[in-house]
Amino acid sequence: MKNSKVIFPGTFDPFSLGHLDVLYRLANIFEKVYISIAVNLEKSPIFTLEERKKMIEKVIGNNDSIEIVTISGLVTEFMKNNGIKVLARGIRDSEDLYYELKMSRMNKLLYPEMDTIFLNTSENYTHISSSLIKEILKFDGPIEGLVPEILIEEIKSKFIKK
Repeated sequence: MKNSKVIFPGTFDPFSLGHLDVLYRLANIFEKVYISIAVNLEKSPIFTLEERKKMIEKVIGNNDSIEIVTISGLVTEFMKNNGIKVLARGIRDSEDLYYELKMSRMNKLLYPEMDTIFLNTSENYTHISSSLIKEILKFDGPIEGLVPEILIEEIKSKFIKK
């Protein structure tokens, strides 16, 4: 039985096959998935919020069960304002889990009615991170098999030396 709503927040800079894996698995569990593109003050994104949103739209197409939103404040405030009580995170390894457990406890403090669920990333994607993709691109390396094929040229274009 499906629950109603879940939010899947991240910076998605760039959107990877690992992100897509978690997103589609959430869509099989929940009636409505909000993929939330967040502003993270700890990171310096390569792509603007709008560029990231358009890339995800290009990958998922028209899908009534997935809504892409951008959030500049706390995800817990967005959740409260939209009646969302479940936040989902993909976990690749123990480092992710350690970080995400701390974050989930803080979110619970800010919004006691919410819960966080963790999905293990599928084995094929445990090595993929947006940071590593950007590192590969800095040296003009191949990103095939790391990001959706439809985005490869668009992502690479941000790293072409002019």
